[in-house]
Amino acid sequence: MKHSFIFSTGSYLFLISIFLMMCKTVNGQETSKVSPPLPDNINKIVSVSCMPCHSSNGGMLSRSKLNFSEWADYSADKQKKKAAKMYKELNKNAMPPKDAREANPDIIPTKEQVEIIKNWADSF
Repeated sequence: MKHSFIFSTGSYLFLISIFLMMCKTVNGQETSKVSPPLPDNINKIVSVSCMPCHSSNGGMLSRSKLNFSEWADYSADKQKKKAAKMYKELNKNAMPPKDAREANPDIIPTKEQVEIIKNWADSF
C-alpha cells in the first residue's frame, strides 16, 4: 500500500494564510520598534511642563489626548502629529492650561523652550 500526501486546495490556502499572518505580525512588530523615544532636551521640558498631567499618572482626559508614558509606543506618524499639535498648543499659550499656570508658574515653558519644541516638531 502506497501512502501519498495529497493536500487539497483548501489545505494549501490554509497554510498560505497562516504564513502570511505570521509575516504580517513580524512586520507589525518591527515597525512599532522604529518609533524614536523623546530626545533628552525635549524630555527635560516635557518632564516639568507636561508630564504632571500628560502621563500615566495624569488625569484621564489629559492622558487620553497625549500620554508621554506611552510615547515610544506611538507610531512615527502619530508622534509627528502629536509633536506638531504640542507645539501649536504651547505657542498659543493654551498649554499648560491657565489654572495650572497660575497654581505652578514654574511649569510654564520659556520662549526658548517653546522654540526647541518647534524645531523638534519640524524635524519629523
